[in-house]
Amino acid sequence: MKLHYIFKPILLCAAVMTLSGCGDFLEEKSQDLYIPKTIQDYREFLLGEGLNHGNNNQVSISEYLDLLTDDVSEYVNVRRKDYGDSRERMWGYYTWNEDPEVDYNKTVIVDRSWEVYYHRILVSNVILSDLAKASGTDQERKDMEGEAHFLRAWSYFMLVNTYAVPYESDAQADAAPGVPINSAISVENKKLSKATLGDIYRLIESDLDASIAAFEAAKVEKTIYRPNLSTAYLLRSRVALFKKQYDKAAEYATKVINTSGKKLYDLTDGVAEANDRFLNEKNTEVLFTYGPEGQAVFRLQTYITASNSEKGCFIVSPTLMSMYTSKDVRIKACYYANMRRYKPYKYYAARSHGMFPYAFHLAEAYLNRAEALAETGKATEALKDINIIRNNRITGNKDLTAATPEEALQLVKDERRRELAFEGMRWFDLRRWGCPELKHVYSSSNVGGEKIEYVLSKGDKRYTLPIPRDERLINEN
Repeated sequence: MKLHYIFKPILLCAAVMTLSGCGDFLEEKSQDLYIPKTIQDYREFLLGEGLNHGNNNQVSISEYLDLLTDDVSEYVNVRRKDYGDSRERMWGYYTWNEDPEVDYNKTVIVDRSWEVYYHRILVSNVILSDLAKASGTDQERKDMEGEAHFLRAWSYFMLVNTYAVPYESDAQADAAPGVPINSAISVENKKLSKATLGDIYRLIESDLDASIAAFEAAKVEKTIYRPNLSTAYLLRSRVALFKKQYDKAAEYATKVINTSGKKLYDLTDGVAEANDRFLNEKNTEVLFTYGPEGQAVFRLQTYITASNSEKGCFIVSPTLMSMYTSKDVRIKACYYANMRRYKPYKYYAARSHGMFPYAFHLAEAYLNRAEALAETGKATEALKDINIIRNNRITGNKDLTAATPEEALQLVKDERRRELAFEGMRWFDLRRWGCPELKHVYSSSNVGGEKIEYVLSKGDKRYTLPIPRDERLINEN
């Protein structure tokens, strides 16, 4: 299969760029076209056009992933028949429609993720191609190199885990289609063939290894608003886990734990009383925070509302909520309760104080290592990592124990579900854990008791999302 790909948000030709939304850097220059000359120019370029998506910096990407999972259910109140139904917009994802961009009313809700991730890849390509020509110190250059390699690896990781089949084995991956590799350094309208799944993962690993080497050489103190060494270690651990390279997953997770200088955020220390969100300026474990700025553009809480003022809405699954004990502070720090219905609330603009809606954080390193240890028969060590997390989340926590390796692995998976809920990770985990059967009920908001059950069967091909409609329409094949 070949695909056309057009980079829409910006026009680039060699090193001449249309820069937009890059903060103070742009305010000092009146021209629209600017040829970057310094590494600081490239830093602003990666921030504005890479992390913030340029003119589209309020685009929500991949926030539909959680609606595909068993962490979401529904609530319907037919007595409010004259009110709105927020389920309709994301109906295609919730029901695993063959074309999920088509909503309940047969209109199209455009999936922008493909476009934005490939835009980030273009930005990374341009920076890595021209960075040697920019003025600056070797330390600045290495740090910028680390950020660009990380951004490209992360973008391909999101693409291949959304629009390609799960990684099962090296042999399977080398035969399975992945997504296109784009190495262009300027806007092009051309056909791109899909690389194999194995090729994409090797590219991701190569970029992350280059990112880690560059960050280690640079030794630059970074804020949580820029990609950094600990974040690169964590993504490298995640990739190894997805490839079932358990020793390597544990190795890189340990690097995060030992070298990041971070410690787990102790939610038992007054967080519930202060009504702080999990993502707030006091959080001691955030490595890198990202996402659309402001509550109005954070769509996840629009899609999963737990609203009492609508005739229909999505809510957090009661099954998921039942997995938390009554003394688990995550219930108050990560969710908002409305009439015993819950919505995700790890982030809330008014109370998150300087954070963005998503983050790479230290708990994942413990979870990655715990899973890797459990998969290699080291149940005691695995549960030690899980209990470290739980001691920081549950008041008066009692350590978990397991009678068998299989039980230990399930405890690890359950804790991963609780801890990383609504961070876009559950769908990827379900895929790599064998694509189990899922069921969603969609009830009529006009007729009480009338409902349809939708089933995603085990191993269903719909565990891989279709390439967005805009890209398919461009494709001649």
